[in-house]
Amino acid sequence: MTRRTLASAGILAGLATLAFLPLGLGLVAPGTPGDMVAWLSALCERQGAAGPMVLVAAQALIAASGVLPASLLGIAAGTLLGLGAGFAAAAAGTMAGALLSFWIGRGLLRGRRPGFLTGGRWVAALDRSVAAEGWRLVCLMRLSPVMPFAPTSYALSLSSVRLADYLLGTLAALPALLVYVMLGALGRTALAGEAEWLRGGILVLGLGATVLLVRKLKRLAGRLAGEQP
Repeated sequence: MTRRTLASAGILAGLATLAFLPLGLGLVAPGTPGDMVAWLSALCERQGAAGPMVLVAAQALIAASGVLPASLLGIAAGTLLGLGAGFAAAAAGTMAGALLSFWIGRGLLRGRRPGFLTGGRWVAALDRSVAAEGWRLVCLMRLSPVMPFAPTSYALSLSSVRLADYLLGTLAALPALLVYVMLGALGRTALAGEAEWLRGGILVLGLGATVLLVRKLKRLAGRLAGEQP
């Protein structure tokens, strides 16, 4: 079996896992997302020393599929492991999920085509502009609460954004994750009261990033419109 065949089989296996993840969670942990997180927390506790690895794998699949809000698993990681270890596990899973999405998009959805799609000069110009913005554009996308994590990952994988820029920009998603891990580590009283300002601060940061993202996209659109004959 050739290396290309093995890679294709791995990509298809990844897609199948992401496609059936919601169904699998519904079968083994029916109920609300909170019920699923409680079930996952209990599962990790039962694994003993291997519990953090289960949590990392679950976070990676969730980050790549978007089946559950990453904030819920961040709270679970803080509750189970505390602030330091919980954030390390949640962050590792989030970055692994982002990398998995990028790998699937580049390897299967885009293939060897240069750019988003084969769609003419306007699409090629847009792709060049997005690639030129690099990590800065990715960073704003990750900070913005209106940009879902998994769909954004796949959309970026179709562009010509470099992997290094993609990963560097994706680090901007980690401060919000840290807040939710902190809330889980502090416990229910923090969720109800004194740590609410943390979530408020993240919301303000996200709204500011959304405004900057919209302005940047408008400038790109205006520049592209000016280049059209």
